[in-house]
Parts: sequence; C-alpha cells; structure tokens
Amino acid sequence: MAGSRRIHRVNDLLQEVANEVMRQVKDPAVEGALITITSVNVSPDLSSARFYVTVMGKPVAEVVEGLNRASGFFRREITRQVSLKRVPSIQFLYDDTLDHAMHMQKLLHQVAQQTPPAEEEEQS
Repeated sequence: MAGSRRIHRVNDLLQEVANEVMRQVKDPAVEGALITITSVNVSPDLSSARFYVTVMGKPVAEVVEGLNRASGFFRREITRQVSLKRVPSIQFLYDDTLDHAMHMQKLLHQVAQQTPPAEEEEQS
C-alpha cells in the first residue's frame, strides 16, 4: 500500500515538472504544437516512466518522435528540479483515450438515429 501511494505521488510530481519543462523544448517537431501530458506511469522500481500525451496543431507521430528525442533533456531537467534517488528513463506515448471516446460517441449517435422511437403505451 505505501509503495503504491509513493508511486502515485511520483507520477503526479513528474507530470507537474514535465509540463513546466515542455515549454523549454526547442525541437522543431514540438514547437507550435499544443501538448498536454495526460498521465504518467512510473514502473514500481522507478526505472522507467511512460508519459502519455495528447497533441493538437501538428501531426501526432511527429510530435511524439520529437518528445522522445528530447527525453534526455526532460530527464536532466527533472533531475535538477526533483530530489529522487533514481530518475526514470522517459518514454512519450500518444494517449488515444479521447479518440476512443469520440469514436464511441459517434457510434452511439449512429445507433440512436437508426433505432425507431419507442411507441408510447396506451393509457388504460
């Protein structure tokens, strides 16, 4: 239990610091894109962290690739700003949760349009 609370705190801390560091990234693939770190998942041994991001304004694959190129920069900045025994290696991944939610919403809307309205029961 205590370990999971620690991991949760580390996830939140890394997300907060990485969002600040994001403004300093000078990679052309990243500049000009609206990027949000939606969540961070650190491994139990703190050796690696997955940063899930959403992207607007530029191609997703290009931005994620640029962020992964800048992962060493993120790691150095996190090391400077956070006191952790071990700073994890960082991998950026696209968070497609919003895409799935919009797809499900579209499917539900299509089903609703194809379903005939329920007939009202006659009152006795």
